[in-house]
Order: sequence, then structure tokens, then C-alpha cells
Amino acid sequence: MKKLKPILYLLSILLFFGGVIWTLKFAHRQHSERITDQVRVFIDTQNGAVFITEDEIIEKLSAAKLHPEGQIVNLNTHAIENFLIQNSAIQKVNVFTQISGEVDIRVLQRQPIVRIENAQRQHFLIGSDGGLMAITPNHTARLIVANGNIFESFHPDKNVVESAIDVPSGRVTLYKIYQLATYIHNDEFLNALISQIYVNSRNEFELVSNVRNQIILLGNAENFQDQFRRLHHFYHHAIRKVDINAYRIINLKFDNQLIGTRI
Repeated sequence: MKKLKPILYLLSILLFFGGVIWTLKFAHRQHSERITDQVRVFIDTQNGAVFITEDEIIEKLSAAKLHPEGQIVNLNTHAIENFLIQNSAIQKVNVFTQISGEVDIRVLQRQPIVRIENAQRQHFLIGSDGGLMAITPNHTARLIVANGNIFESFHPDKNVVESAIDVPSGRVTLYKIYQLATYIHNDEFLNALISQIYVNSRNEFELVSNVRNQIILLGNAENFQDQFRRLHHFYHHAIRKVDINAYRIINLKFDNQLIGTRI
């Protein structure tokens, strides 16, 4: 009798796990055969302007014959994700099914930080992650503008952070503009002050201020963090001693200096 107890115990364990496996297989089969009857799209705009909507996503999926319908077993979530991520307004997308049959599409929208007008008159945006975004007529946002001698073109798969290492040294790149625009965007004072980044014929950076269109010279902007600190100091402290509106050009090209040229 004592020998039978371990055997019965082992059998009970095997029966338990066998039942669990059967239940899981049955639930999986039931789930796979379930008909998708509802598609839910969730878009995280990162609290910015809206560049893609739920209706647009559904419309694009329908046009590409990828709209989720029929049995879940036939649903290719990876194909939907790969298709949607090609949209330059989308930074990340996940598609998954719920036990109840709903298909959830969760989209993280790319947040633009600067509008580009290159030398070929192409207009596009750079997102906060460095990805390029196409401009759509139905969606706009107030952004700093960068123009002038910018020769890189728009490509929906391009990320200026990832491609920075491939650009020849000494050439003005979208990556440098991205760095400047990101710093300005994240600084409340600079974001209100600066309206434009201009790349001149010497491949140097000039900023246009909202204060009577003052020009702020950065040169190659290699030490732009220090240059912006000096600019902060000038606007917050010099205003008590001089009339800032009297200056047409503010030169920050030289280390530890700020040179103002009057009108």
C-alpha cells in the first residue's frame, strides 16, 4: 500500500497538468476561431499636435486590404505593424488581439520639433526621435523653421540620429539642426525667443529672434550649449543695463564672448 501512494501521487500530478494543457489548447482553439468584430485604435500624440487619426489608420488598412476581419487565426498582426510603421507620422505601433475578440492597434505618434525647407524647396519635419516626417495638409503645428543651405532630402525611413555617422565631416547636416532644435524646443525661454534656424553660404548657423528679428550668430555651433547659456545670461541680465532692442546682431561665435552690433 505504501508503494502505491507515490504512484497515485505521480498520476494525480500528470492528470492535473494534462488537464491544464488540454484546457489551454481548447482555449487557444476557441480564441483562434473567434471572429474579430471590433477594431480599437489608440493614438498617443505625446500631448502634441495630431498628425494621424483613427479614421486615417482604418482607411489606410482598408485600402491595403489589411483591415482586421474574419477569424483571429488568419489575422497577421506583424503585417499590419510593418505596414503602419511605414507612415512617417508613426514612431511605434503594436497590434494584438484580446480574448474577447477585439483587435487593438496602439500607435505612438512621432512628435515634430522642427520644420525643414531644404535647398531644393522640399518641406518636411524632424521628430523628437530624429525620424523624418512628411508634411500633411490637414495637420499643422507651430514649429521653429530651418532653411538655407540644407541639401539633405526627405526619406520616410531616415533617422538623422542613426545616419549622422554616414555624413562627411565638415558638412552641415540635419543632425546638427536636430540638435539645435531639440535644445531650443526643450528650453521654455529659447522656444519663445527663436523662430528660425538659417544655414548661410559658409555653412554657419544663424538664429532669427522674435525680438525685432535680431540675428544670433552661432558659427559652426560646435559648442552650442555654452553659446545658449551666454545668450540666456545676456537677455536676463543685460536688459537691466542696456536696450536689447537696439541690437541688430548678437555674435556668439567666439569662446566666452558675446558681441552685440547695434542697429
